[in-house]
Amino acid sequence: MSEATLSYVTEELVKSALVSDKGSQATLLSWSPESFTSKFDGHTSAISNIRVKYSLAGQGGEVSYVVKMNPKRGAQNDDFFGVIHTKECKFYSEIIPALNTVLKGIDQRPLSFPKCIYYNLEKGKEMIFLENLREQGYKMQDKALGIDAAHAVLVLKELARLHAASLLLQASCPHQDLADRFDSLKKEWTREFNLGCDFGTFVEGYLNIGIDMFEKIGGCDRLVHWIKKIKPQVWQMYEMQLTKRPPFAVITHGDCWINNLLFRYDDGDVPVDVKFLDLQGCRKASLATDLQHFLNLNVTGPARRPNLNTFLASYHAAFTSIMQAGGSDTPFTLEELRQEYKDKGFYGVLYSIMWLPNMVRRPEDARDILDSQEESKNSERENVLRMVETNPLLKPRLLSVTDEWTEYGVIS
Repeated sequence: MSEATLSYVTEELVKSALVSDKGSQATLLSWSPESFTSKFDGHTSAISNIRVKYSLAGQGGEVSYVVKMNPKRGAQNDDFFGVIHTKECKFYSEIIPALNTVLKGIDQRPLSFPKCIYYNLEKGKEMIFLENLREQGYKMQDKALGIDAAHAVLVLKELARLHAASLLLQASCPHQDLADRFDSLKKEWTREFNLGCDFGTFVEGYLNIGIDMFEKIGGCDRLVHWIKKIKPQVWQMYEMQLTKRPPFAVITHGDCWINNLLFRYDDGDVPVDVKFLDLQGCRKASLATDLQHFLNLNVTGPARRPNLNTFLASYHAAFTSIMQAGGSDTPFTLEELRQEYKDKGFYGVLYSIMWLPNMVRRPEDARDILDSQEESKNSERENVLRMVETNPLLKPRLLSVTDEWTEYGVIS
């Protein structure tokens, strides 16, 4: 985190967070920041760990908060970052409490998100204080290596709980759509996108890199032809994937990838819990968009392909469990879920072509994927083409996705 960005974390804000967390009798003694993420872990937030020392009832204490902030204050695209940070703050302050109220009413545990301690929505200074899950033993997996079946099942069950809770919440107010109740859901980040171009142009740039990449990989003529064919209408095709259609329209995470997941393990190093992070892309859309994003980008081919039916069955069972606890039937069968997942295959393929090279690249090859300068675009293309020859993870991760969706007929 830069010193300029950090200057917006004032002592008054830290005091407000402490009081919100520990009560009005807590006295701030000192606080200090410490950046704990790689610059390549995320691109839409400046993130810092704030260590706070305090006194309460005559006793000293210490606590750690994670602070996420708008990283582009005063920049030309500040409005975009303001929108997505406001979406996240409102998800924590409005949507999660409403969903957890529904779950509490049917004797279910809360959703798996970090506790929101405090947030600020002052324009240009948007920030949110969260509990530091790393101090509770939660860890991030290596995005280059992806995750295995055990991790995947945990994530899918928690996504099912989020999605099902939103359907129960909708059922509790049938005459008001959740997107009208929570206005943050109406702000679709891809339509607010203004990082030097619109989102459709941004995607086309990555498809151009994809064409060069697959040509260099070789043996991908059908795939290259398909990318060239869909490129002129990619924005319209993407928008169609976001169409809200019952019974699959739910509140979705919107960006369920490995850096937005933290896992906790037992003594045998078996994953036993997962927490979701980063709600800047939340939206109301088909639940299959979350499944596509998660399974194609994060679960390696050897884990995903032979276990896909098991994964979808685990999701459906967890979804059904919440619906039944709420006195409702699951509005779709497992077979209908499988079909909806396949119908949203374009969503998973598109994100995989765009982001998998960034996920498997080595630190020395990394760059800021949101930099729209022409020189950086050329650098990205050169890096990706070099990775085809030097990075053994790139080709199998990509082809496991594109081969699968060629078989399903999405790539044709």
